[in-house]
Amino acid sequence: MLHVFITKDHFPRCHEAALYGVRPSSVNQLAQVSDGDTAYLYQRVAGALYGPYACRGPVRYLGPTVPAPVWEAAAPGSKREKFRFVVRLEAGPEVSRISVSQLYELAGASGVELVPADFIKRSVYTFLPADGARVAEALLAAPRQLAMPFLPRPRPYPLERCVPVCGDGLKHILQYERLGESLLEFVLAREETSLARDLAARPAFNQLRIDDRGNRIDLVYASPAALYVIELKRGRRDAEARRDILRYEIWARGRREGLARGLGLSSPRPTVTPVLVADGGPARPAECRIYDWQLEDEPTRLSFTRVQ
Repeated sequence: MLHVFITKDHFPRCHEAALYGVRPSSVNQLAQVSDGDTAYLYQRVAGALYGPYACRGPVRYLGPTVPAPVWEAAAPGSKREKFRFVVRLEAGPEVSRISVSQLYELAGASGVELVPADFIKRSVYTFLPADGARVAEALLAAPRQLAMPFLPRPRPYPLERCVPVCGDGLKHILQYERLGESLLEFVLAREETSLARDLAARPAFNQLRIDDRGNRIDLVYASPAALYVIELKRGRRDAEARRDILRYEIWARGRREGLARGLGLSSPRPTVTPVLVADGGPARPAECRIYDWQLEDEPTRLSFTRVQ
């Protein structure tokens, strides 16, 4: 997978600490990041990308026991790091500078659409697997400016006390973080849950952009014959939520061949089914599957109840 990690002005610190982090509200944007993936850091102030970097290990959580902040405290006097979900980075043998305009040109030449909404109000942009492979190859082949002269020497931040965001680690994390929509999406995009078993499908992608305004499908699950487009709504199962998910279904249905190819699926024309997952609100007729979700007594367990 290919990721662009977006930062306003923390790039030199990310390089020095060999670490990139996001706020809890953005942890869902790290859901596709895995060990061995390729990443570039985009510093908006400079208007440039730097890389390549390799992602090492799982996404981890910097809890309140971490000895010192990595970037800056959440508020004056606070000891809690505000970028609490992190990825270990390993710099390539040659970290280079690539202008963002050059990225757009390379992506276009590779047949991959990029728009400004991909990087506005975002912490991470992840390419579909097939698209990312083409863009990563084009980035490596492009003429670049060396960036190393102004970069600090890497001094990897110790992660021994940082909990992986998976399995039993969730039990620890939920002592300090609430299971909001972003963390729920992260879990659903990576863990096998009763929802995946009921749909007989696997998590395939999340945060899939559908237009130039930045609207995104929360989750896409895939089986050999079907794509499930999933919208998460906390405390809402109303007409607006149903309109959103049905609009996403129409978009995905019209692009099912390209979407299947981009996800690396073998089925050329999969069925597209909308799914709405909420934790409350009145049940009303809708042209989609509706599930309620709730935490059970064991913090790492999620329960999904089919409403329709």
